[in-house]
Amino acid sequence: MNGNGMKNIKNSILLDFYGDLLTEKQYEAVNLHCNEDYSLAEISEQTGITRQGVLESIKKGVDNLAYFEEKLKLHEKSVKRDEILSKISDMTDEESIKELLNEIRGVN
Repeated sequence: MNGNGMKNIKNSILLDFYGDLLTEKQYEAVNLHCNEDYSLAEISEQTGITRQGVLESIKKGVDNLAYFEEKLKLHEKSVKRDEILSKISDMTDEESIKELLNEIRGVN
């Protein structure tokens, strides 16, 4: 997968976490671009915004998503919790489970 594909996946995930914090125009442009793989021209046609306007909405939306994650770290914390839960599901030793529970309490 190329670099843009990986960026689109990351932005799609962040859109799930923070999409409600974007403007309607930013959300629609980022969603169509990342989740539906629409081109700028296709998004422009669907939304009635110029291609330049679409590009600006996507850039501003993606910048906002990165900013929200930098400040709130909801995705990062979710990944850490999933890793911890995976470890717990593989454990049978009570002491190890207690250690992981303490680790979970440390993830804010």
